[in-house]
Amino acid sequence: MEYSVIIPTHNRPDLVVRAIRSVYAQSCPPHQVLVIDDASQPPLVLPAGFSDGRTRLIRHERSVGGAEARNTGLREARTSIVAFLDDDDEWLPAKMEVQLAWLGEHPRATLVTCGHLRCEGGREYDEVFTHDFVLRYRQYDNFFGSFSYLVVRRSHAGVLLDPALPALQDWDFALRVTRGAPFGVIEQPLVKYYAHDLPRITNRPGNHLRGLRHCILKHRFHLSADARRWLLGRVVFERSRCATSLRKRLPRVAFSIALAAGCHVPLLMKLRVIGRRAASLGISPRAVIAIRSAAIATWQRVRPFLCFGRAPALPVRS
Repeated sequence: MEYSVIIPTHNRPDLVVRAIRSVYAQSCPPHQVLVIDDASQPPLVLPAGFSDGRTRLIRHERSVGGAEARNTGLREARTSIVAFLDDDDEWLPAKMEVQLAWLGEHPRATLVTCGHLRCEGGREYDEVFTHDFVLRYRQYDNFFGSFSYLVVRRSHAGVLLDPALPALQDWDFALRVTRGAPFGVIEQPLVKYYAHDLPRITNRPGNHLRGLRHCILKHRFHLSADARRWLLGRVVFERSRCATSLRKRLPRVAFSIALAAGCHVPLLMKLRVIGRRAASLGISPRAVIAIRSAAIATWQRVRPFLCFGRAPALPVRS
């Protein structure tokens, strides 16, 4: 089964070469590798080893962002299967072989994703979600993963990325491609995701907030009431990250934790979110337990006023 790989890049010549090498190391080699240079300065020049006819370098003279760079690749792809790879990640050698085999066994599926190894601070640990978990909670967060994990069929790759989104482009794309269609999750890590402080969309709180708001509005008619509550909490939290003072940040973080505590999601998922939000204030892990208890108590008080789609219950007077 032939496939194309789309790799957008901007001012990361060393990292993109590492990414391309991981594509060439696949046990199931690609038919086409499209490297989209989004106006890098100086212009990207690929090593001679990548001039075998499979790799094509396409340059944008003006930077148009990751979404339009990937759209360029989608328009130029010439195979039935399209995969993506971010320039700062790399694939493990069996990734495409495993995902292509799954797509071959499920001809109606539109997309298949996988787990990953998170590389941070010299350590590696895997993060893998089950298919049932992603199916149930895909509206709450991007459990499909980043573009580096996604493989889509060409017939559905016609769904282009939304350039109006400053962040969460991968989540929006996956939600649209899989709407009303089956998808797969390979429950093993097949990608190395590198956490770093270099410029990237996920390191910019303002972009993330705008992208989250845009995504909620765009998919609002397809979200459950509980997912909307959860996402409202995320919006409040992202606003707290943009706040300039602790006095403004603390109430927003507390309110977002209260919303998270009251949603119908697994306890570990709540603790993960609550822990991250507490850590954003420099709060010690021991204090997270106390914060969670206070958050649940707060939720019980504010819940009647935050119900979407139905009127809050009125107190019964005897």
